[in-house]
Formats: sequence, C-alpha cells, structure tokens
Amino acid sequence: MARGLFSVLFFLGGAAALAWQVLWQHRLSLALGATAQATALTVSTAMAGMTFGAWAMGRRARRWESKPVRWLWIYAALELAVAALAWLPEILGGALSRVDASLYQRAPSFGPVATLFPLALTLGPASAAMGATLPVAGMVARDLGGRLSRYYGLNTAGAALGTLGLAFWIAPLTGMLGAAQLATLANLLVAAAAFVFGWSRKGQAVPDVKPEPAVGEASDEDGEPGAAGYAFVTGVAVFGLEVAWFRALRAAWFGTTDSFAIMLFAILVALAAGAGLAGRIGRTGMSVPAILGIGGVLVLLATPVVERFDLFQLGRASFLGFSLARAGLALLVLGPPVTAIGVSLPMLLDREKNPERWGRLYAWNTAGAVLGATGTAWLLLPAFGYVPAAWLMGALLAGTALWRLISARARVELGLFAVAAAVAAWFFGSGAGRVRVAKADTFIRAKYRVIETRNGPESSSAVVESGGARALFIDGYLATAQTGNPRNYMDAMGRLPMLLHPAPRDGLVICFGTGQTANGMRDENPERLTVVDLNPAAFAFAGHFSANHGVLDDPRVRTRLMDGRQWLRRSPDRYDAIALEPMPPFFAGSNALYAIEFYEEAAARLNAGGLMAQWFPLHLMSPEDARAVAAAFQFVFPDAILWLDPASVGGAGVPEQGILIGRPRSEGEEEEETVEFWREWPGFARSGERRVLGEDEARAGVWLTPTELRAFARGAEPVTDDNQLLAYGRERFDRSGRGVLEILRETFARLEAARNGR
Repeated sequence: MARGLFSVLFFLGGAAALAWQVLWQHRLSLALGATAQATALTVSTAMAGMTFGAWAMGRRARRWESKPVRWLWIYAALELAVAALAWLPEILGGALSRVDASLYQRAPSFGPVATLFPLALTLGPASAAMGATLPVAGMVARDLGGRLSRYYGLNTAGAALGTLGLAFWIAPLTGMLGAAQLATLANLLVAAAAFVFGWSRKGQAVPDVKPEPAVGEASDEDGEPGAAGYAFVTGVAVFGLEVAWFRALRAAWFGTTDSFAIMLFAILVALAAGAGLAGRIGRTGMSVPAILGIGGVLVLLATPVVERFDLFQLGRASFLGFSLARAGLALLVLGPPVTAIGVSLPMLLDREKNPERWGRLYAWNTAGAVLGATGTAWLLLPAFGYVPAAWLMGALLAGTALWRLISARARVELGLFAVAAAVAAWFFGSGAGRVRVAKADTFIRAKYRVIETRNGPESSSAVVESGGARALFIDGYLATAQTGNPRNYMDAMGRLPMLLHPAPRDGLVICFGTGQTANGMRDENPERLTVVDLNPAAFAFAGHFSANHGVLDDPRVRTRLMDGRQWLRRSPDRYDAIALEPMPPFFAGSNALYAIEFYEEAAARLNAGGLMAQWFPLHLMSPEDARAVAAAFQFVFPDAILWLDPASVGGAGVPEQGILIGRPRSEGEEEEETVEFWREWPGFARSGERRVLGEDEARAGVWLTPTELRAFARGAEPVTDDNQLLAYGRERFDRSGRGVLEILRETFARLEAARNGR
C-alpha cells in the first residue's frame, strides 16, 4: 500500500510539473516574445534550475543519509515550494516584459543575455524545487524498498497525462489562469498526502554503499562506469529528436496546440515505458551501451517513416478520431526507438546507490537535453535539415555504444546493424525538406518545383513554383502565394488603412509573407515603413516573389526580425497605419495576434487618427471563432468595420478573405459616438504607385459597419491571452467533422444576417 500511495503522488506530481512548464512557456512567450530565441532562453533556464535542484538536493541528501529523516516530509515541502514559486512567472511577467523592453532600447545586441538574470529569478526557484524531487524520490524508494526507476517512470507517465489533460480538457474549460490554479491544487494535494503519509514513516539511516559495476561495462574509479556520459548522450538524443521529428510531425499535422500535445504525449509515454522496463532489462545484465546502440538503430529505421507522416491519410471525420489516429501513429513509429533510449537513464539511477550520484546523473541528463535541443535547432537544422538531424542523433547513440562496448563481437554486430540501418534511412529517404515539401501535394495538385528551402530554429520554409504561380510554405502549410492577379486581399490589406488616412507618414507591417502587403503599404508613399517577422526565411525569400516589387530594397523600408508583439513593446515608435497577416488563427501562437491584449498594445502605438488592419480569414475560422475575433477587435477599436474582398470568392460561392479595419477612439470623442471614418477615402486624392484597387471597389468592399459588426459579434466571448480560444477553444471539437465549405457558408450567412439587421 505504501508503494502504491507514493506511486500515485509521484504520478500526480509529474502531471502538475508538465502543466506548469507549458504554462510558463505561454506566459513568458507573451512577456519576451514568441521567437525561437526567447523559447530557448525559457527552456534553458528551466532546465538549468532543475539541474541545480537535483544536484544540490543530491549533495544534501548524501549528508543526511546517515540520519533518520522523514523524506516524505521533504518531498511535501518541495511540492509546497513548487505550488508557491511556480506563480512567479505570472506575477512577475509584466515586470519581466518591461525589463526586456528597457534592455532592448539601451543595448539591442545584449538584451537577450541581460534578460537571463531576471528570467533566472523568475523560473529558477520553482524549477530547482522540481529537480530536487528526484533524489528525494530515490530516498523514499529506498525506504519503501522500491526502485527509483519505477517512480521516475510514473512521474514521466504523469507528465504525459498532464500534456493531454491540459490541451484537451483543462485549458479549453478553464483558460490558462484556471489551469494554473488546478496545477497548484494538485501540488497542494500531493504535499498534504505526503505529509500525512510521512507522519508514520521515519526514514532509516543507511551506511554508504558502493555500487557494483554492471556486467559487460567498463568501470570507472568512482564506481560510475561511464554513467554521466550515458546520461548526457541520452539527454542530447531525446531532445534533439524532439526538435527534428517534431518538425516533420508539425508539417504533417500543422502546428496546432493539439498536435504539439499529441507529439509530446507519444514521447513521454515511450520514455515512461522505457523506465518501466529498466528494472527487468537491468536484471538480464544487458549493458547500457548495448541499449543505446539498439536505440540508435531504431532511430535510423524510424526516420524514413516519420518524414512521410504527411502522406498518411488519417481522416478527419471527427476531432476525437483524428486525435486518436495521430496518437496511435506517433506511438507506433516513435515509441520503439524512444522506449529503447528511455531505458538507459532509469537503469543507471537504479544501479547507483546514493542520492548525490542520482542528482549528478539527472544534472548531466538535463545538460544534455539543453544542448540537444538548442544545438539541433540552431546548428543541425539550418545546416542539414530535420531528416539528417534525426540521422545524426541515431548515429550519436550508435557511435557511443560502439565506443563503450567491451565485447569485440558485440561491436561488430552492432556496427553491421548500424551501417545497414543508415543505408536504409538514406535509401528510403523521401527528400523531405530538400526536394520534397511536406504537404505540398495537398495544396498543389499539379507538378511543382522546389525553388529554395530553409530550415531554422523557428520553422522550415520553402518556395515552390507551379504553373507560373509561386507559393511560400511554412512547416507544411501554404502560408501565402503569388498568382498572376495583382489585385488581391494581401495588397489591399496594406493599402486600405493608408487610403483611409488623410496623411500617413509611418507604417508597420507585421508578418512579411511574400511581401505583397508591405508593398501595398509602401506604394501609398509613407515616409517610413517597418516590416516585422520572426521567420528570417520570409525576408530571405523576398527576391523570389516579383509581386512585392523589391519592397525591401526601398530605403524607406526597414526590417526587424522578431515577434510582432515583442516589437510593439520594445520599440517606442508610433504609426499611422498597422497591418498584419499572421499564420492561421488555429495555429499554436497565433492566438497572441488576435487577442484583446495585442490590440491594446497596437492601439497604444497608433498616432491620433491611425488605423489598424487585421486579416480575417473566413475560410479558416468557425462561425464562433470568427465572432470571438471580431469581438476582441471591436473591444479595442469600437468603430471597426469588416471589409470583404470580392475577388476572393471560392468554391463556396462567397468571399473567403476579409479584413477588419479599426481606429482607437481619440480624446474628446464620446463613447457612444460612431466615427464613420470609412465614408471618406482621402488617399485616393493622392498619387499611388501601381494602385490596382479602385475607389469604387474599396467602398463596395465595406461589408459590415461598426453597428453591424457589433451585431455579428454580440454574445461572443472575445479572444484573450488567458482563454486562448483559438488555440485551445472547445470549438475545435465541433468544427472538425464539418467541411470547410460548410463552415464558410455558415459564417457568411451570419455576416449577411448582421448586415440585414436580422
């Protein structure tokens, strides 16, 4: 019974810890930006905190080992510490954002490095408490007569459950703040149960025990036969594979929050399974190098299948069915190699007999994880692509095994298997990321040609050409395209706010794409134009799209490589017009560019009379999502209108592309007064380069006035940073079984009803 109770506690602790890490990433991406650099800083800081916590508690537990200590009480204290300290990112997020902005304005090049100190103060304490639970769990396991690998596996399984629970249940029902409260409650329940259970159990003092070297392994003088190196290599490999394989899966299933949750769930379940097998495999006498070698071979064999995930037809009859199909496929393909890799660290923990070495092994493993994630994202992906990066992780595991195996026969056998697996991985490779663009066949039915590809820490991007048209793919999604028609909504999105302004001087475009929106704004002759995008490939590919007319070569245009919200916070500049076309609303991270808080930040950067234009893709939103976006936009811009592009009529027979245009209220304007700014189009009295949008077309495109837009959005919950309606909203469960055309017609019917006063 004692072991079972602690198993439940450690399982719940793992679920809460994973939930906190997701919540931290969400909160700090809002504070520091959604760039790969900001994400790396956050992850590295959290990992460093866990490393320090495990190492420090391991040393402390080693000193207390000879004393009768109630280790369950210490575990309870650590869970209480997590419950309290995990709120620091939420409490200090605003201050951290202000520090980041101040540092950037004073020293842009050193801002990220200087942010590390306040970030460490924010994330470090709770992360250290989480890391400290590992050696304490080992001491509890010793008192209860169990194996540390068992509790390590249960903790990882809890993290897997926490991943799915947060994405599919908790966040949709409670929002991010509610999720944090539930995570706190879980920590408190675990702490209370551990305290009560520990009341009747007093730890036993034990003498120092020197571990015996494992069968078949070389020995080191300190009794750890290469253990630190193995722990480090497994950390590098697992997190390196997460980055590489996740890039392939993101292209196959799109970068949505549910896809990320399913991918992470599969990895964590496999790691938990590996921990569960560690004791049994350890008793066979199999060496850790042999296990790593098997893992490396399986990685090489699995990668050709992973890179073809976009070719599997999983069906979308229902959200539940699609989710189960994705989870099943991920477990089937990723499970075996990750399970094999996941055996090694728990086995090493079982073979060590004192807490200081447990903490040291965990520290080496987390250090390897940081190196694996950052090194793969910043070095391997840009240099080789995500498929060869996965090959290199397999080669690292196999190479480590060949180096450390004692038996010459074992080295020869493993070497032959590894070479055969490497040849198979190369021979059966699909060319994904090089000559084949994931998901391109879904969007382009005709034959296409890959012009250029780029892989970076943010995304994998490609330019393809088919039938004279060119398209920009980002992580398997056709983000934007250039066709033969110069008259399109992207051009209009840049022009409309300029044409509605009497004398625009400064413009801002967030998300560059093919550059057509930036060109539309530039053609209306501002004195200065700033273009912001977090994907460097977008700027690098600009020359492939003639429709932007070399906008980046214009001396009036400057580019900034960062998240749009990050730029609005960091820069003191103000604008007369802002336009943006982010990735689809349902993609992970896009919620931040459709939320009330973002619109408030944008409004604060608009000069008096300035206007904001926001992409409103009817074909990519359910009716409820569209109403939520409109409600958020009009919350900040009460006089907003909806403009529909008549040239975007698609298969449903209705326009697919819309643009929300609004202006913040100026001082002195009555709250109930509607300023009909859309009645006048002063920009048409000015000369404009390559202007293909006529005044009559511009006026006719005004589909909903502020009153009508308000009627359309009435009763809808607006999108916020907390509710994450577009990322986690329950609407995902309702819309997945319906076709795009059906959803589009329903949304348009509601727009017509609002327009006609019904």
